[in-house]
Amino acid sequence: MKITLRLEANLAMGKADTYGTSLMGYMTTGTYYKDLVRIFGEPQAAPPCNGKIKVEWCGHINDQVFTIYDYKSSAIPKDNLDWHIGGHNRLTADLLIAYFNAARKKLDGDTK
Repeated sequence: MKITLRLEANLAMGKADTYGTSLMGYMTTGTYYKDLVRIFGEPQAAPPCNGKIKVEWCGHINDQVFTIYDYKSSAIPKDNLDWHIGGHNRLTADLLIAYFNAARKKLDGDTK
Protein backbone atom coordinates (compact mmCIF):
# COMPACT_ATOMS: atom_id res chain seq x y z
CA MET A 1 0.00 0.00 0.00
CA LYS A 2 1.25 3.46 -0.85
CA ILE A 3 0.11 6.56 1.00
CA THR A 4 0.90 10.21 0.52
CA LEU A 5 1.31 12.49 3.49
CA ARG A 6 1.40 16.25 3.49
CA LEU A 7 3.32 17.71 6.43
CA GLU A 8 4.13 21.20 7.52
CA ALA A 9 7.72 21.49 8.73
CA ASN A 10 8.90 24.32 10.95
CA LEU A 11 12.68 24.71 11.04
CA ALA A 12 14.68 26.71 13.58
CA MET A 13 18.48 26.63 13.45
CA GLY A 14 20.87 26.90 16.40
CA LYS A 15 20.34 26.88 20.17
CA ALA A 16 19.47 23.21 20.51
CA ASP A 17 20.31 21.03 23.48
CA THR A 18 21.89 18.14 21.60
CA TYR A 19 22.70 16.13 24.72
CA GLY A 20 21.63 12.52 24.26
CA THR A 21 21.23 12.69 20.49
CA SER A 22 22.65 9.86 18.42
CA LEU A 23 22.84 8.70 14.82
CA MET A 24 19.35 8.38 13.34
CA GLY A 25 20.10 8.49 9.61
CA TYR A 26 22.10 9.96 6.77
CA MET A 27 21.54 12.85 4.39
CA THR A 28 20.58 11.92 0.84
CA THR A 29 23.40 10.50 -1.28
CA GLY A 30 25.10 13.33 -3.17
CA THR A 31 24.43 16.00 -0.55
CA TYR A 32 27.09 18.65 -0.89
CA TYR A 33 28.32 21.04 1.79
CA LYS A 34 27.20 23.97 -0.37
CA ASP A 35 23.64 22.58 -0.44
CA LEU A 36 23.59 22.28 3.35
CA VAL A 37 24.79 25.89 3.64
CA ARG A 38 22.15 27.11 1.15
CA ILE A 39 19.36 25.51 3.15
CA PHE A 40 20.57 25.52 6.77
CA GLY A 41 23.07 28.41 6.76
CA GLU A 42 26.68 28.26 7.90
CA PRO A 43 27.49 25.41 10.31
CA GLN A 44 27.88 26.12 13.98
CA ALA A 45 31.27 25.39 15.53
CA ALA A 46 31.89 21.67 15.88
CA PRO A 47 31.65 20.39 19.43
CA PRO A 48 34.72 18.96 21.15
CA CYS A 49 34.55 15.35 19.97
CA ASN A 50 38.16 14.20 19.91
CA GLY A 51 38.46 15.50 16.35
CA LYS A 52 35.76 13.16 15.03
CA ILE A 53 33.53 16.01 13.83
CA LYS A 54 34.76 19.04 11.88
CA VAL A 55 31.45 20.82 11.25
CA GLU A 56 27.93 20.55 12.61
CA TRP A 57 24.54 22.14 12.11
CA CYS A 58 21.96 21.90 14.88
CA GLY A 59 18.42 23.03 15.34
CA HIS A 60 14.82 21.97 15.67
CA ILE A 61 12.37 20.67 13.09
CA ASN A 62 8.80 20.59 14.38
CA ASP A 63 10.22 20.99 17.90
CA GLN A 64 12.47 17.92 17.51
CA VAL A 65 16.23 18.40 18.03
CA PHE A 66 18.49 17.43 15.12
CA THR A 67 22.16 17.64 14.19
CA ILE A 68 23.89 17.23 10.82
CA TYR A 69 27.58 16.42 11.04
CA ASP A 70 30.59 14.89 9.27
CA TYR A 71 31.52 12.06 11.62
CA LYS A 72 35.03 10.65 11.10
CA SER A 73 35.25 11.98 7.56
CA SER A 74 38.73 12.20 6.06
CA ALA A 75 37.49 14.78 3.52
CA ILE A 76 37.53 18.48 4.19
CA PRO A 77 33.95 19.61 4.85
CA LYS A 78 33.54 21.38 1.50
CA ASP A 79 34.39 18.11 -0.33
CA ASN A 80 32.44 15.79 1.95
CA LEU A 81 29.43 13.84 0.66
CA ASP A 82 28.80 11.72 3.78
CA TRP A 83 26.60 13.54 6.30
CA HIS A 84 25.13 12.00 9.45
CA ILE A 85 21.86 13.05 11.08
CA GLY A 86 21.57 12.93 14.84
CA GLY A 87 18.44 13.16 16.91
CA HIS A 88 16.29 11.35 19.40
CA ASN A 89 14.24 9.32 16.89
CA ARG A 90 14.28 8.15 13.29
CA LEU A 91 11.19 10.16 12.38
CA THR A 92 13.14 13.37 12.97
CA ALA A 93 15.77 12.25 10.45
CA ASP A 94 13.09 11.33 7.89
CA LEU A 95 11.38 14.70 8.33
CA LEU A 96 14.69 16.55 8.00
CA ILE A 97 15.55 14.68 4.79
CA ALA A 98 12.11 15.44 3.32
CA TYR A 99 12.50 19.12 4.27
CA PHE A 100 15.99 19.27 2.74
CA ASN A 101 14.92 17.62 -0.53
CA ALA A 102 11.87 19.89 -0.90
CA ALA A 103 13.91 23.03 -0.10
CA ARG A 104 16.63 22.04 -2.58
CA LYS A 105 14.06 21.47 -5.33
CA LYS A 106 12.47 24.83 -4.61
CA LEU A 107 15.82 26.65 -4.68
CA ASP A 108 16.76 24.88 -7.92
CA GLY A 109 13.47 26.03 -9.49
CA ASP A 110 11.87 22.60 -9.71
CA THR A 111 8.22 23.10 -8.73
CA LYS A 112 7.10 19.50 -9.34
